[in-house]
Amino acid sequence: MPRAFNENYPAEYESRLTLKNGRTVFIRPIKPTDEYLIVDLFNKLDDDSKYMRFLMPLNTLPEDLLFRSTHIDYNNNFALIALICEDEKDSIIASCRYGYDPKDNVTDFAIVVRDDWQRNGLGKSLLEKIFTIGKEHGISHFMSVIDSTNSIIKHTLRELGYTVKYSYRNGSTLVEVFV
Repeated sequence: MPRAFNENYPAEYESRLTLKNGRTVFIRPIKPTDEYLIVDLFNKLDDDSKYMRFLMPLNTLPEDLLFRSTHIDYNNNFALIALICEDEKDSIIASCRYGYDPKDNVTDFAIVVRDDWQRNGLGKSLLEKIFTIGKEHGISHFMSVIDSTNSIIKHTLRELGYTVKYSYRNGSTLVEVFV
C-alpha cells in the first residue's frame, strides 16, 4: 500500500551539487508545501520550455497537475527539486520526477530546468539521481513522450550511458530508458 504523501520524508536524498558555472544548488525531494515554488518555476520558463515539458501550450499550471506534482508517496512517485536562494528567498530552478501509472503499468519520467540554468550539468545530474532512486525502489524501465526535436534530452540520455530506445509517432517520440 502506498505511503501517505507526507509520511517519512526521505531526507537521505538531500544533497548539494556544484554546477559547471561554479554555483552550488541544494537538491532535495519535493514537499507538498512547494506548490508556490513550482508555480514560480513554471512562470519563469519561456514558452518553448513549457511546451517541451508538457507537449502543449500552457499559460498556467493546472491545479490538479500542481497537486499531483507536490503530493507524492516517495516510492511509486518521486520528485527531486534543485533550489537556490534568489532575492533572499528559495527558488526552484529545476524539477525531475518519475511516476508509476498502475493503469498502464509504466513509469514515466520528466525533467525541466529553468532556461537561465540550462547547460550547467543540472539536468544530467538530476536525471541520474532520479533513475538511481527509481532503481532503489525496484524500477528499471522508465518511459517518456518527448517532442521529436528535443535534442537536449536525447543528448543528455546518451551522455548518461543507459540503454535508450526511441519510437517515433505522429511528431512525438516515445523514449524508453533501461537502468
